[in-house]
Amino acid sequence: MQKPDANTIFLGVITLILVGAVLYLLQGILKPFFVAIFLTVLFEPVMKALRQIKVPKPVAVILVLIVAFAVLFLLGLLVYASVSSFADQIPKYEQKFAGALQSFLDFFHIPMEDFSRFLKEINWTEAIQKLSLPSLISRSIGSFFGFLANMFLVMLFMVYTLFGREYLFFRVQRAFEESRSQRIAEAVRKIDAQIQRYLIAKTMISLATGILATLILLLFRVDFAVVWGLITFLLNYIPNIGSTIATIPPILLAMFQFGLTAKPLLVAVSLILLQVIMGNVVEPRVMGRSLDLSPLVVILSLIFWGFLWGIVGMILAVPITATVKIVTGNIEALKPISVLMSGVRSGDE
Repeated sequence: MQKPDANTIFLGVITLILVGAVLYLLQGILKPFFVAIFLTVLFEPVMKALRQIKVPKPVAVILVLIVAFAVLFLLGLLVYASVSSFADQIPKYEQKFAGALQSFLDFFHIPMEDFSRFLKEINWTEAIQKLSLPSLISRSIGSFFGFLANMFLVMLFMVYTLFGREYLFFRVQRAFEESRSQRIAEAVRKIDAQIQRYLIAKTMISLATGILATLILLLFRVDFAVVWGLITFLLNYIPNIGSTIATIPPILLAMFQFGLTAKPLLVAVSLILLQVIMGNVVEPRVMGRSLDLSPLVVILSLIFWGFLWGIVGMILAVPITATVKIVTGNIEALKPISVLMSGVRSGDE
């Protein structure tokens, strides 16, 4: 391999900066587009099943859109209702937090008067007003309508991707000469199948983890069990880090809700055991090690996409990175990039 000169490196850096700027400036359009691609891949088996039973294509697309719309709408409604419910519970947890803080200070023999000097520097009146029920509800309604607007864009993009997906290989064959088009079409089919297999398997595992986490929290009567289950489902797309982050909030809430009893300990053990079994037993058996990403690559992708697109970017970061790894792994000239993105185990195999 030839050593790249300074001009090539400079042009590469400029290109990366320009791509990042475009992704940031066009996030209002690109975020719904990426979500639409993600949903299209997930619902492709449903589309194929409907087409196999002779359902007309327009009808099949409409049915898939209805299902996707229902799933997204219920998720948004769940988040909206949870914010309102959490706002109602704020006074109760404020009292419990004050009691826990007092117990902590008493345990370490710290006078409350000394600690109160630090607390006085915080404008508690303004903080409570921001956390008041009307304020939370008004902000939630605003974000909910914004969510509906984005959902409309997602549905619009899904219409075009569902209709155009079947013609992709035909267009590839027309774009190149016969011998070359066959190789390209075969590579595209392989990439498409691997991406679909990864996203569907990861989504099913994440969904199962979220449902089981919800059932565990409902069994122990932890508040907002459905919300923590939803967060577990979303964060499970992030390998290793996501499962750890997902267990912390419900465990802390259980400690505030039930105090220093055996119940929070049982909640913690159950959730950690669930994540260990799903992450180290079920997921490797279902997905194998071929898409094992390097932890450094995962962290960098989270930072990059989180900086560009916020929470949505962090959720989509690992699926996008895994897609890049699949694509580069199937193109001979780009295979070194796929190897560099691999984890220790898959990279050593």
